[in-house]
Amino acid sequence: MKWAFRGALAAIIIALAVWIWVTLFPGPEQAVRKRLAELAKLGSFAPNEGALAKGLNSQQLASFFTPDVEVSVDVPGLQRVKLSGRDNLLTAAMAVRGNLSSLKVDLVDINVTFSPDKTTAIVSLTLKVQANGERDFTPQEMKFTMKKIKGEWLIREAETVKTLSRFLYKFRLNRLASARGSAAPREESA
Repeated sequence: MKWAFRGALAAIIIALAVWIWVTLFPGPEQAVRKRLAELAKLGSFAPNEGALAKGLNSQQLASFFTPDVEVSVDVPGLQRVKLSGRDNLLTAAMAVRGNLSSLKVDLVDINVTFSPDKTTAIVSLTLKVQANGERDFTPQEMKFTMKKIKGEWLIREAETVKTLSRFLYKFRLNRLASARGSAAPREESA
């Protein structure tokens, strides 16, 4: 009986030690995923977010990116938006928070690939955005290039990936527009 109790106690202590180690010292993939979850949380905001919170959250959001970040994304209803630098990104984040009443950001289907030295990661994911409390969301395939700088994973590049389904959608729009004799919506080529 003593041996069973000691064995069970040893197993509990070992399990607790492993859990503490994994929590305090996560592997690079867990660190990237945690960072992206924090980014999605900061990118989301409720209708009751105050002016001070909007500014502080925008600044905190911008801190997830390198100072020389390059962003190139397709915004529904607009042409491709390109931003260079953390300051321009901060300005855009504040503009979004000022022009929308609410935003819900989800990052799903996250796939992380590391460079051999584990200081750079390529992340492909699906970005789901719901604006102004609407039920419909806008999914976009994204690719992030992240760099580990001073122990933190920062986004160096972010871009919308043109998938086959988006290509087929544009193809159908063009065919429909030509059948009606009108011009199809144009998109800036990358």
